[in-house]
Amino acid sequence: MLRLRISMEEYKGRHIGCAPGTHAALVDMVCRHVKPGSAIDFGAHSGALLTRLADRGFVDLSGCDLDPTRFDVPGAAFHVLDLNKPFAEALGRRYKLITATEVIEHLDSPRHFLSEVHKVLDEDGWLALSLPNVASWQGRVKFLLKGELWGFGERNYRTQRHISPITFEQMVMMLGELGFETVEMGAAGSFSSRWMQVLSFPIRMLMSLMGGAPTEGEAAIFLARRTQPNADLAFPTHYRSRWKGIPDRFGLDT
Repeated sequence: MLRLRISMEEYKGRHIGCAPGTHAALVDMVCRHVKPGSAIDFGAHSGALLTRLADRGFVDLSGCDLDPTRFDVPGAAFHVLDLNKPFAEALGRRYKLITATEVIEHLDSPRHFLSEVHKVLDEDGWLALSLPNVASWQGRVKFLLKGELWGFGERNYRTQRHISPITFEQMVMMLGELGFETVEMGAAGSFSSRWMQVLSFPIRMLMSLMGGAPTEGEAAIFLARRTQPNADLAFPTHYRSRWKGIPDRFGLDT
């Protein structure tokens, strides 16, 4: 039987809720820049990512999710939190590393989430996250054919509540505005089987030659260092300031 998609993967018996290879790539990215320390995983699910971090030397681990029944990381703390609401004060402490894989696209306000994350990180803390890569080769084909973003169609909205798509450029600017410096980013993870990789090779090569954001990988991954908010991004120049002296027919001049 010709299989085009592969199943979800596990790590040490713990189910992973994102495309195969995403966790491994994100942890490798973290370990290239961050010395082991305390870590909390938002949207921890079974605890597979925390287990992987523990194997790379991270200690003082915590998980956070709405459902504690699937979480299985011996010795780790667990917090039931709604990430759409203020949560920094409820945690009552800071961490060296915060991870959030396939979380931010489900939230009502990604900006609120990142603002709260900033409060929870150590002064020299780090944020590592992933979300659907709308610039993937699948995403570019879907937008070309249907004018819709990959991962954010009606089925994704209804069954997974994918409601907040973010491009690479938007994420970097949003992180900068809210007090993070993007240190590394890329794309990783795929449900494509070997047959799909062979059959899709021509279109994948064509999309990669078009340039821009990474096309190989169903998840966009980012690693950012906590810093100070960028005021230039927080207060953009209003478009009407470019047209000084031109009457505003809507009476909106100030």
